[in-house]
Amino acid sequence: MVELFLRLLQALEWVVIADALLTWFLPNKESFPRSITSQIADPLCAPFRALVGPERLGGLDLSPIAVILTLQVMHNMIARGI
Repeated sequence: MVELFLRLLQALEWVVIADALLTWFLPNKESFPRSITSQIADPLCAPFRALVGPERLGGLDLSPIAVILTLQVMHNMIARGI
């Protein structure tokens, strides 16, 4: 069960990375495959965007990086049994 949860966390990391990269080529969230990745990544990024939104950083959105770091910390804590 723990292994399944760890794989889910890794999959979420990849979805966030894919969505961040797709924003460069497909800015419209309705385009495929961005329509799928944004539905998963946006709710994860929303709390971080609320804290430090792109408008505060000159349009630079760092929320995907914060999400990835958070998911990695969670992954490491679970893998170590903490």
